[in-house]
Amino acid sequence: PLCIASYPSYNLSTFLEDYESLVEDESKPLFNRALQGIYTPGSTFKMVTSIAVLNEGIVTPETTIYDEGKFTKYEYAGYAPTCWIWGKGSHGTVNISGALKVSCNYFFYTVGDYLGIDRLSEYAFKFGLGVPTGIELPESTGVMSTQKYKEEVEGVPWYAGDTLQAAIGQSYNQFTPLQIANYVATVANGGNRYSASILKSVRSYNYSEKLFERMPEVLSTVHAKEEYYEAVWAGMEAVANSIDGTAYAVFGDYPVKVAAKTGTAQLGEEVKNNAVFVCYAPA
Repeated sequence: PLCIASYPSYNLSTFLEDYESLVEDESKPLFNRALQGIYTPGSTFKMVTSIAVLNEGIVTPETTIYDEGKFTKYEYAGYAPTCWIWGKGSHGTVNISGALKVSCNYFFYTVGDYLGIDRLSEYAFKFGLGVPTGIELPESTGVMSTQKYKEEVEGVPWYAGDTLQAAIGQSYNQFTPLQIANYVATVANGGNRYSASILKSVRSYNYSEKLFERMPEVLSTVHAKEEYYEAVWAGMEAVANSIDGTAYAVFGDYPVKVAAKTGTAQLGEEVKNNAVFVCYAPA
């Protein structure tokens, strides 16, 4: 990204005069949400799960799974999560690209269950989720769901259901908007995660001399076959460009080809959900 924004903002020219009111403002305009706010990513996390299960040989780009609506493997223990389309129909038989296109929870419950939380979190960290971005400003490192985190915070063991939720971007997953943007850029470029920075170059006072120019720095690499990334790219492009994609209504006739992923972050009973959207363009 070439810009970072946080809302609500404030008038820098009257900052000192407005300071007291800004501090007392319930909307917290001085809180940099882009770097320090952490939010559940919802289904925008599913590209992590996709690359992980492809790379670990759990599925191939051609593997298909039928969306049965309710995931019943752990129903005997009283846990049977459903796909978001449950009660309205089924996504039918989908491969990984199709599952991304329609955001099929059932598909990701199934493959995430085979993958396990340890391998899932390993890939998430490589994609930059739950770790520093490298930016030269104070930032939150967010939270990636792990067995250790749950045991330390809640003092209870990890369950299979936690893995299912983590695989679709729920559970304890909470990341900054910058982390999410950086992760999507890593997906787009085929696995190289670059350090984020607000500094491009430093010039002399009269701009006659370049004193410093920042060079790209790779913090981690998610090594995977190009065909695996191609399957994910195809799914993200279909989100915005296929008539049954979850963002087609907005981007179907957009003048620039967009690759995207939508997400709904569930915050609990009687609480409005967060909507999350990520993209890169031109695809």
